[in-house]
Amino acid sequence: MSEARSTDHASGRTRRDCRHRESPPIELWRLRGAKDELRGLAFETSFGYALGLELDAELVLLHLQPTLDTLVAYADRIQIALQAQGWALIEDSSIQRSRYVAR
Repeated sequence: MSEARSTDHASGRTRRDCRHRESPPIELWRLRGAKDELRGLAFETSFGYALGLELDAELVLLHLQPTLDTLVAYADRIQIALQAQGWALIEDSSIQRSRYVAR
């Protein structure tokens, strides 16, 4: 098995293969509760994908999913359940961004 990591001798750090680029998450939806906002985010990972739930600009859950279709279906079910409990969908995504989204 070949090793995909290499050592950066100048800094002494290990880095991943150059082809792997960390991409910013995609906001799937944004909801407002009684006090805070909750965002559903899609992250690309080495496993496949991950659904992130961000509450008040803090990532509180990262749930791995093998495909993007599975992730979107799961995120949709969460959004529908939360809206049924009183969370309101925020249409305007120009509101303050989290630290997880590239600026």
